[in-house]
Amino acid sequence: MEDPDHYRCRLIYLKQCDDPQRQANAACDALVSIDGILLAAPFDEHSVHIIYCLDTLTFELIIDLLGELNFEPDDSMLISLRNTIYGFLEDNARENLNIDVTGFQLEQHEHQKKPDLESDRYWEDYR
Repeated sequence: MEDPDHYRCRLIYLKQCDDPQRQANAACDALVSIDGILLAAPFDEHSVHIIYCLDTLTFELIIDLLGELNFEPDDSMLISLRNTIYGFLEDNARENLNIDVTGFQLEQHEHQKKPDLESDRYWEDYR
């Protein structure tokens, strides 16, 4: 891993189902082959623990991929709210990943002292 800010660790909950083809082990097998996913491991029968790279994937995209692969993510109110928050946080993180912080650093010549203003002139600006 190069930069930990580029990776996310999430827990995805699947709808409870008795069919082993739609449980966490099968979902992990499907997710492991996707580029950008570093780890996909079952947490229990109905949840998957994943680590993925923000450069190639988003949480929203992974949820959509699971839906296309016939795995039904849990869509209860609390899980949906949590997923929305994850999406918001990732959108912000992805926007800020490529910021060049050197643009925020002041150069030596920008540290010039402000000119001294006469006290009367200073107050004239506010009258």
